[in-house]
Parts: sequence; C-alpha cells; structure tokens
Amino acid sequence: MDVSVVSRAELKLVGLKVVGRRSELSHRVPLAWTELIARLPSIPNIVNREVLYGASPERDFLRGHPDGVYTYSVCVEVASLDSVPEGMSTLVLAPCDYAMARIQGAASAIDAAYLGMARWLAETGRKTNAQAHSLERYDVTRQRVTPPYEGFDYDLLKPLAP
Repeated sequence: MDVSVVSRAELKLVGLKVVGRRSELSHRVPLAWTELIARLPSIPNIVNREVLYGASPERDFLRGHPDGVYTYSVCVEVASLDSVPEGMSTLVLAPCDYAMARIQGAASAIDAAYLGMARWLAETGRKTNAQAHSLERYDVTRQRVTPPYEGFDYDLLKPLAP
C-alpha cells in the first residue's frame, strides 16, 4: 500500500454529526450523507461541491474497542463559518500533516487500508495525533457517498503527531 505524507492548511467544515457504536454507523452514516447531499444548496461558502469529508476524532480510534462509541461527521469544506444552517455542526481543523492512502476496490479494501496504514505507522515510527481528526476524503467524481456502493475509491488521511 502506498502511503504519502501531505500537509493541509486549516480546514473549515460544515455538516452533520453521527454518534453511535461502530456497528450502528454502517446504517446511520449513509442516512446522514443522504441528508447532507439534500441540504448542500442551503450551505453558503462551499469551497468545492465535489469534495466531501468524513471526519472522526482520532482518539475514537485509539481507544481500541471494536464496537465502542464513535463520532463521525459528514461534511463539506466552506470558506467561512459566518452562516451555518440550523441543525448543522461545524469543525475547524488546525493545519496538520497527514498520512494519506487511497482506498480502492471492494469493501474488503477498507479494512485492508486501515491495517496497511497501521503497519506503515509502526514501520516508520510515526504516531497519530489523538487531538486531531482522521479524514475520509471523497471526490464524488471517483466515489459517491450515498448507497448503493458499487465499489470504493476515496482517500484516508490519518493526522500525524508533530
């Protein structure tokens, strides 16, 4: 698996927050994506309508419980948080270096990418930043965020500790 290190400037996100056990998120997150897509016209200052983000606090992954409670936000990047639609949440992610890998293929590619990222971190001696957010970056020209999913093609970004 190819992993690269990329730097991101501050990222302002607007979206919907889903909280639940990992086993529940497989049902609830697609519903949140469907709602976000429907509400995109009401979100001002969108940077790029074709790029969407799934964001999770890295500390959720570091707890290590296979069916623990996770927070997952479905989001779009905005240039300004001046006007956020009612019922939507915001995230401001500080500039950060990320380890990035492309997830591509069948559903099995998702777990394989997360395991590959963990191997890369161990082999390089890098650590993730528990105070930052992991990202899934969806370019809708490569990967739709709403079901049905015929395959997967998106980027996984893990925040690196300084």
